[in-house]
Amino acid sequence: MNTVDDASTYRPVLALSNERDAAAARLIAAERAAFARGYTAGARIGYERAEADMAARWNRIAAPIARGGPQHAELELRRWGTGGRASFGDPQPGDHRGGPVRWDGIVRAAA
Repeated sequence: MNTVDDASTYRPVLALSNERDAAAARLIAAERAAFARGYTAGARIGYERAEADMAARWNRIAAPIARGGPQHAELELRRWGTGGRASFGDPQPGDHRGGPVRWDGIVRAAA
């Protein structure tokens, strides 16, 4: 009968355990390397796509300006309105004119 003290009992088990530990370590190392390659490739592809998207969008934005675009007067009208810079801060229709405001409770947005 084999006992725990008998080397023939535990040496094969230890050898098998060491072999499995080494195989697991190789597998983990391979998985880490595969992850690193995938991460690096994904980052590169992502940056390339983002750069291409930004270039395409920039061309759509900048092309009208490069071809002459709207005149300065048109841009000022869009920015400040018909009164120009001088009247930009003047009261507009619908502005609160000051004074007490009637309060009926909760204000609900119009549907």
